[in-house]
Amino acid sequence: MKLSPPVEDDFVFVNISRPDEIKSASTQRTIRRHVMRDIGRSRRTRPEQRTWSVALRAPSDPVTEHIPAPIDPSLQLMHFMTTDRDYVFRPFRTVWFSMALTDATAILVALANAAMFLDQRLRAQGYQYATSTECLSYYGQCVRQVTHRLADTRESLSQGVITAILGLTCHDLYVGTLDRWKIHISGLGRILHLRGGYRGLDDSVTRFAIWLDVVGSVMEDSRPRLPTPPGYAARIPDMLSPTLRSLLRDLTARYDCFRDVAAAFSYASSIVQYTAGSLCRSETAWVNEDNLTVIELFGPATHFLLSMSRPTELDLVATENPILQLREALRLVLLLFLATMKQDIFLFTAHERQYLQWKLSTLIPQMERTDYNDSCLKLHLWVLVTVSRLSHSTQPGLYLDDIRSLLDLLGMGSKEGTDLVESILSINILDAYHPFLPVLKTSSCS
Repeated sequence: MKLSPPVEDDFVFVNISRPDEIKSASTQRTIRRHVMRDIGRSRRTRPEQRTWSVALRAPSDPVTEHIPAPIDPSLQLMHFMTTDRDYVFRPFRTVWFSMALTDATAILVALANAAMFLDQRLRAQGYQYATSTECLSYYGQCVRQVTHRLADTRESLSQGVITAILGLTCHDLYVGTLDRWKIHISGLGRILHLRGGYRGLDDSVTRFAIWLDVVGSVMEDSRPRLPTPPGYAARIPDMLSPTLRSLLRDLTARYDCFRDVAAAFSYASSIVQYTAGSLCRSETAWVNEDNLTVIELFGPATHFLLSMSRPTELDLVATENPILQLREALRLVLLLFLATMKQDIFLFTAHERQYLQWKLSTLIPQMERTDYNDSCLKLHLWVLVTVSRLSHSTQPGLYLDDIRSLLDLLGMGSKEGTDLVESILSINILDAYHPFLPVLKTSSCS
């Protein structure tokens, strides 16, 4: 017997030729399979009916979409600070950023700086600090957190608070808010006094504290405000030229106030010697943003010059004392020379240049050389020639008549006078300045 294939799900047909074939094994097996199929189906758990919701996206403007998704604004600023090195030189970028990352308050002023720099780039000529809202917001947050932490006796003396205040002073100097800098640096001085100095602070914190004090103080030619750590600038270089050593020996024997002038010139000479040697060997390590050479060179030298006594501290009628006037002129010219080197060679902004030039322009006309001896006249010549060269780009020919008059008093010609000036302390390393005297020689590496 041959079974026919099923034609419907609910029926199975079997063919039998006589009634007893219904009991055959094959027929019974077919019948049982069909019946049990339906019973099995009824006992199985039916799967739950699933539904899916489908929604259409609203039309979007591709211009307003950001891929990848926008990140936190503060992270964007931190990213900007670490990537704009490709087109902007910012001294000590990584060193300072690493310090800021150690404290939650200090990082706020780092974000303020980043917001300011980004705003400067985006708005270019339209940038104004007073309208840099994001920068001012982060700066304000930092100030509020510092104020809050100062109320805690332990926190007020912590390295974190000191680092945050250093960040504020750095920001103040950059934007030129010297009044705010004075408040912050004075407060830092009180903190250092209460904690007994710099002991326990990282070397980088101590180094930047002294440096930011010097950078701000020189902008107004005032004495540094912070104490110096033990051993700071303990070794004063001795690099006077034979000509200068002879002149100062003569003046020191007559005037005790000239003793520290030798140290001031030695500091300047050591910087010139180091810089000239580095340039000749093409070893300009200071163009690396993380290099601290400018702090190591200019920090102690500028600190010493700012710490020198002023004329009125040595004599109540110093304005009428030509010797003290000459000493003060030498101090100011050395500061101006260092500022020019710092900016033109070491690429570090020197805001103090204009102020120092103004002070010299006020002092030099008052200098009375009638009673000057030969040594005083030669140093006076160095002052006039050096200021004239340093001011050549803005005031060409400055003091030329006074220089000619001095050369006549000394019985020297132009070349002899030039040789004398260079033998005292040459500034020819600033070769961007044009000569104003004939036969002006330039320095060489030999």
